[in-house]
This record gives sequence, structure tokens and C-alpha cells, in this order.
Amino acid sequence: MSRPDLVLVGIPGAGKSTVAALVAQSLGVPVVEVDDLVEAELGAPADEVFADGETLYREVEERVSLAALQGPGVVALASGAVESALVRDALAGLPVAWLRTSVASATRRLGMNSFGMEALVAIRNRMDAMLAQRAPCYAAVATLVVDTDRLSASQVASAVLQQGAVQ
Repeated sequence: MSRPDLVLVGIPGAGKSTVAALVAQSLGVPVVEVDDLVEAELGAPADEVFADGETLYREVEERVSLAALQGPGVVALASGAVESALVRDALAGLPVAWLRTSVASATRRLGMNSFGMEALVAIRNRMDAMLAQRAPCYAAVATLVVDTDRLSASQVASAVLQQGAVQ
């Protein structure tokens, strides 16, 4: 059975997609972007699916994540996938890097700091709650933690490669 060379976890804006592409290019392996696979299966962007209810999205996210963890490449998990006990169990024994990022950095990277103050506060509050809920899951599955706030994507990719997180 094949297994991923590396799995990246973290909140939205942590840099999972960008770092996955850089690490995969360095290793000469494919990138598996779970968010893209979920949206392709659902036939709609995540925000549209969420508007109709989160349950369907989470079911598809779990199924796609479990499938992605059965193959080679660098897997960028969707940020909420680690909330599934089945996904956490599947991550056991795999090289998992948590790209740990502050909410302030994540919102800046996602371009959300240009919103009005009231909207930005609401977004940051929601992301703070998300991080508080998911951080224990990220910590439980991570074999490596990289604090990304002061690093470029290239520096994060180099740190992941240099610290031996890759199989």
C-alpha cells in the first residue's frame, strides 16, 4: 500500500497549498489538494456548500481525506479534516507537519485585512474559535510543527525538508 510522503495540516491561511507545491516539486512527487478534491466531488465551492449546511461538506471531506492518505505525494489536508476521528487515526504513523500560524497572519495571507474593521473582528473571532477547537487535533497528529508567522513559504518548505518530516 502506498502512503503520502508528507501531510500538511493547519488553519486556512497557514500556507498548506503553497508549501505542499514547493515540497512536492522538490521531491518530484504529486500534490494532493484535499480542498480541491472536495469541491470537485461536490461540484461547487466550499462556501456554497456550507451555505446549505456543513454536514454534507464534512462527510465528503472525510471520505476524500481518507482516500488521499492512501496514496503518494504531498497531501494538503482541508483545515477541518483533523476533526474527524477516522482521519486522525489514518494519520497515525504518517509524516505530518502542522503549519502553525497566528490568526493575524492567516487573515493577512488570505487578504481579509482589507475588510472593514467590524467584518475583520468578526472573521478573526471566528478563526480564533476555529484555531482553539482544532489546535489540539493538529498537535495530536503532528510529527513536526513549523511556526510560519515570520517565514516565507519557501522558508517553511525548507524547514519541513531539513527537519526530516518527509518519508
